[in-house]
Amino acid sequence: MKIDTLVVHADLFTMAGQGVGFIDDGAVAINGNKIVAVGASNELLKDYAADEVIDATGMMVLPGFVDCHMHTSLAIFRGLAQDTNAWMHKGIGPFVPFINEVSELAGSRMNILEALAAGTTTFCDYSSPILDIAAFFKKIGARARLTTSIKEVPPVKHKLKEHDLYPFDPAIGERTLSENLELVERWHGAEDNRITAMLGPQCPDQLSKELMLKVREIAKAKNLKLHMHVAQGDRETKQMLGRYQKRPIAFLDEIGYLDESLIAVHLTDATEEEARYVAKSGASMVVCSGSIGIIDGVVPPAVPFMEAGGTVGLGTDQAAGNNCNQIINEMKLTSLFNKIKYQDPEKLPAWKALRMATIEGARAVGIGDEVGSLESGKKADLIFIDLKAKTMLPVFKTPMRNHVPNLVYSARGHEICRVMVDGKTLYQDGKYLTVDEAEIIADCQMIANQISGSVSEENFAITTSATFMKEGKL
Repeated sequence: MKIDTLVVHADLFTMAGQGVGFIDDGAVAINGNKIVAVGASNELLKDYAADEVIDATGMMVLPGFVDCHMHTSLAIFRGLAQDTNAWMHKGIGPFVPFINEVSELAGSRMNILEALAAGTTTFCDYSSPILDIAAFFKKIGARARLTTSIKEVPPVKHKLKEHDLYPFDPAIGERTLSENLELVERWHGAEDNRITAMLGPQCPDQLSKELMLKVREIAKAKNLKLHMHVAQGDRETKQMLGRYQKRPIAFLDEIGYLDESLIAVHLTDATEEEARYVAKSGASMVVCSGSIGIIDGVVPPAVPFMEAGGTVGLGTDQAAGNNCNQIINEMKLTSLFNKIKYQDPEKLPAWKALRMATIEGARAVGIGDEVGSLESGKKADLIFIDLKAKTMLPVFKTPMRNHVPNLVYSARGHEICRVMVDGKTLYQDGKYLTVDEAEIIADCQMIANQISGSVSEENFAITTSATFMKEGKL
């Protein structure tokens, strides 16, 4: 049979079944944007004649990573908002007045380059300006599952006192809902379903109950997922108790949000009992260990969520909190933090973390039937890892394979030598094949320089880092 591409002689990890689906000297046959066969190289070489044969000798080949929750536009603030007990108020908040859609897009484009080179093929981006970001995903060729924030709170949160309830402005709610619906109208299903959309209510404390219910009804009518921050910190819990006398998850249960349409991000302030309850409702969870570790010093309840039968994917959140957008980093931190939390080195083993980065992540965001594993009929999203990289050496295959532990606990991202989406190579040997890296990086730094010159002394003084700067510690 004539096909477009045949990958052969790989150390292949398909994620099919309940584990990592290893095939020694494995092959993947690709025609168009889909996988047509997966198996041993000697068999597929007999069955298929390809226009391009990729010799993956000395490479680990697996499905592309699924980043289930990102705010790529916040990468313009990388490194400005760490080491503070009040990340939103004294970390990122003081800088927000000095950005616009141009600077957000510059941060987003740079951030997407970073993640793609580190193996992310599916981006669940929760950003603005989302229509421009969608256009960039079309150009670069990556898979995108997009939303933007629906909220009613004016940009004054960092000026409020600790116990003040957020004010709601219905006009902001209608505008942001309209923007999200325009995204759905223009991009949902675009590029042969490579770009899809969701609805993004920001979090239960930043929308009125009336708008929450309206968004839910639209999602049901349009068969869209709800991608929402849930119980993301004690700030949210205090707001919900003050306004409704209910914790966030109890409130969401009351208004009918807890079902299979909900992607619950973070659950930082959820109890283990609440996490199990959400899992049993059919909702999925996204854990962003690096971001929540830096911002809140908390390990979210992903383990009880999974133990209750729930599906959990990994997210990098944003570089203004996490400092990087690399799923390899999230695999390591998620496994490590839970081992420490439970004082059990067998908690969340490397193979499970890898499944969270691939097939479980794809299922968590509702596209597990398309991506996340290498199986016939699925989209051809593959990444190639150089086993000659020092962080992956030495390679053992017997008496056990060490590929997965080395990837999760040792790799840093530079080991990715090829990234394919929809059967097309987007990144290879350090080079992007669809966009101009130099132009994107230069643009990002130029914008950062402009922001640097604009931030007022009054605003910077709010930040925790201002004290470190005065004392010569930064």
